[in-house]
Amino acid sequence: MNKPLAAALACMASVAYADQQPADFRYRAAVIAQEGESHYRLSVPAAVYAGVERRDLGDLRVLNAAGEAVPYAFLPRAPGEPGPVQTKTAKLFPLYGEEAKGLDGVKLDVVRGTGGTVIRLAAEPKGTKRGRKLLGYLIDAGELDLGIEAMTLDWQTGAGFNGTARVDASDDLLRWTTVVGEAPVLVLEHFGERLERKRLELQGRKAKFFRISFSRVPDDLVLKGVQLEMRGERVEPAREWRRVTGAPVPGKRSEYLFDTGGKFPVDRLRLVLPQQNTVARVELLARDRDDAQWRPAGAASVFRLHRDGAPVTSPDARVVPTADRQWLLRVDERGGGLGAGELALDFGWLPHEMVFAARGVGPFILAYGSKLAKPEALQIGAVVPDYREGKVLAARRATLGESMGPARALPSLADPLGLLRALLDSGDGKKWALWIALGAGVLAVAWMALRLLRDLGRGSPPPEGKRRE
Repeated sequence: MNKPLAAALACMASVAYADQQPADFRYRAAVIAQEGESHYRLSVPAAVYAGVERRDLGDLRVLNAAGEAVPYAFLPRAPGEPGPVQTKTAKLFPLYGEEAKGLDGVKLDVVRGTGGTVIRLAAEPKGTKRGRKLLGYLIDAGELDLGIEAMTLDWQTGAGFNGTARVDASDDLLRWTTVVGEAPVLVLEHFGERLERKRLELQGRKAKFFRISFSRVPDDLVLKGVQLEMRGERVEPAREWRRVTGAPVPGKRSEYLFDTGGKFPVDRLRLVLPQQNTVARVELLARDRDDAQWRPAGAASVFRLHRDGAPVTSPDARVVPTADRQWLLRVDERGGGLGAGELALDFGWLPHEMVFAARGVGPFILAYGSKLAKPEALQIGAVVPDYREGKVLAARRATLGESMGPARALPSLADPLGLLRALLDSGDGKKWALWIALGAGVLAVAWMALRLLRDLGRGSPPPEGKRRE
């Protein structure tokens, strides 16, 4: 291709991508919010995920009434609310032994029977009871489903102190692991004021038994009770769900295809089985487009049972968050597969939260759906200067109106850059780009052929000796 012509085409293409206009986005939705605030916050709805062109939501723009893009950022994903706090009063047993041997020298007998577990000190040889000293305490936590976040001590002493506590954990009273090495414990008094530190952090440790010992505390210190603090499972934020019916793969008995219809950040899956009392093993694969390779997304045992008069279904499957649109389900045929009937898959995701600065005059719109757009989201600290994690965000909640595609006429030949933008942003943008390149090549060859014919038509001048007089 002629170099000047190629350079011109490349320049036109780069300008088409860089000089983006509001009309380059296929969809728009009005931002509905009370006016007069500096920042607004909104959740990305399902319609936006169904219309964006980029997996990273890079073709989102917030525009003011003048069509100008305003700064926006995505909020960091919230891990969910902490679960409720639960407390339990543990059983407490003093441990006596020889100070030189320490707690490891205290032998415990464990007797298990139908009535429960009995714990007692092992029989000591005669003459060893002399010099016995209170070395610590054994704490029976019992059977717990949750890890212990902390224990609060209740003690009695006649003097103040500044000491340390050590906590070990075990499930069989034979093998012990240190959980807390030297946690500070203290009682301080001054002019009628009293300061106590009696809470020990265990970081969610789960064990049946604990033992606690003290250093640099008064001899008259007596531990009267221990309160265990557990925290329930973290309450995850609410997810959006989208149900898709599976299409059997032609020629494959136990394979089904699902199309989410958009670029949803899926992280949970829920298989809706067609028949009751079904148990099967399934494998899930995903990809973004037809010409991509399938990649493994997970495997699980799924079931739908009717037990004791109530339905019992398999839990939601966790997957690494992905915006892949196409999913393939393969069913292990051993055991008969899934049986006849319609198979569906529920896709769950956490919607993105975005914040934008209300620069300019409203109303504001959210524009999306452009193959030309490049990511323009900023870091949250650049949009909200005083943002701090855990701090209440100073942004008013907004919602989006119904999404609609703007009515756009194809630009005329008088606007070549607009025409090029529209063609590249169309559904067949790659095909149009190939046709444009091919047409440009044909024009370049034709131009060179015409130039060659013109030069040949002029002819070369006759030799000097053969000129007519």
